[in-house]
Amino acid sequence: MEFPSSDRLHSFFADQHDTSKVLAHASLQARQRNYADMTVVDVDNHHDEAAAYREIIPFMESPVGRQMARSLSNEGRRAMVPRTISYEDGAGRMQRFALAATEKVPENLPRGVALARRAMDAMGVKYACLLPTTTLRLGMQPKREFESGLSLAYNRWLAESVLPSDSRIRGMLYLPLYDADACLKSVTELGDRPGVVGCVVTSARYTTIHSEEFLKTFAAMEERGLILAFHSGANWTDRTMGLLNTYSSVRALSAPYFNSIHMTNWLMNGMPERFPKLNTLWMESGVGWIPSLMMRLDNEYLTRNFDAPLLKLKPSEYMQRMYFCSQPLDRPDDLGLLEAIFRAIRAETQLVWGSNYPNADFDLPSTIFDLPFLSATAKLNILGGTAAKLFRLN
Repeated sequence: MEFPSSDRLHSFFADQHDTSKVLAHASLQARQRNYADMTVVDVDNHHDEAAAYREIIPFMESPVGRQMARSLSNEGRRAMVPRTISYEDGAGRMQRFALAATEKVPENLPRGVALARRAMDAMGVKYACLLPTTTLRLGMQPKREFESGLSLAYNRWLAESVLPSDSRIRGMLYLPLYDADACLKSVTELGDRPGVVGCVVTSARYTTIHSEEFLKTFAAMEERGLILAFHSGANWTDRTMGLLNTYSSVRALSAPYFNSIHMTNWLMNGMPERFPKLNTLWMESGVGWIPSLMMRLDNEYLTRNFDAPLLKLKPSEYMQRMYFCSQPLDRPDDLGLLEAIFRAIRAETQLVWGSNYPNADFDLPSTIFDLPFLSATAKLNILGGTAAKLFRLN
């Protein structure tokens, strides 16, 4: 029996995993719903920056850090922050990231941009905000100086090599919250670059967002009109999450849990009053947790408002001015419940859509477009109108 050569196998998988083929049904939906007549903005499109470590490593300032990064990544051939850090096991079912490495792209474009552009075209997206993938796992690793060095290198690579290559692409700088000086340096050095719309914090970490050491960074962001995004995720290494025995359980609880902690600290320490022009965006934790936290914080504030002396409004009123990403959209059997949640968070003006592509649980624009209780105006806003204003796309 003759086995196919490695080149033939590579060609086969590349053809089977072409983004246009993977998202063929998304393309059909886009045509049926006439997204071409709308401004659809994907605020959460992930690129696999791990595949570009050979390009990112030279941006690291420390020669020792560069040498360590080259060694850890086998000269950029493997990720320095393995995806298995979260114990995410798809049992071979979810191969989108792995197989994407075989997809052919033009040599004159950064790989992440080429793949993002294909996904955007398939889903009917006009603009997309690229977010890192494996870098978002740095928040829970113990070598803090490693996070600082690698995140600044990623930010420089993003601003100088990726964003200038496509006018439809936007991006967010990664903030290494274990190093306030590195956070400020990224914002002051790169925050004014074309295409940079904000900064992203990986929520799964043990850092208090209201610490005095970050005030200069938030002031610099506010001055530049940048968004502060909190991107949550699963963390099975947390002691509380360690009580759970399945990854699905961790995903269900971990994402809203970590965003709730940062949200509570941000509110109860009066950060919206200290930085009234700094917009916050809460990502990858759905929407179901938001009304619950509104009620809990309001209840405590009305009882013990001396615990939050800087606040002039109830916590829920500040939350209704924040922005939330719909992905992964919670799907109750009772659509009336989802409608009530949308009303509580003022979704028509405060909710934005994100795909989270190419992660396994990505959402297409139809998750919003097909909701029967939304008005035409609300659909236009959530799918792109609000994000266009937030990212200053118009």
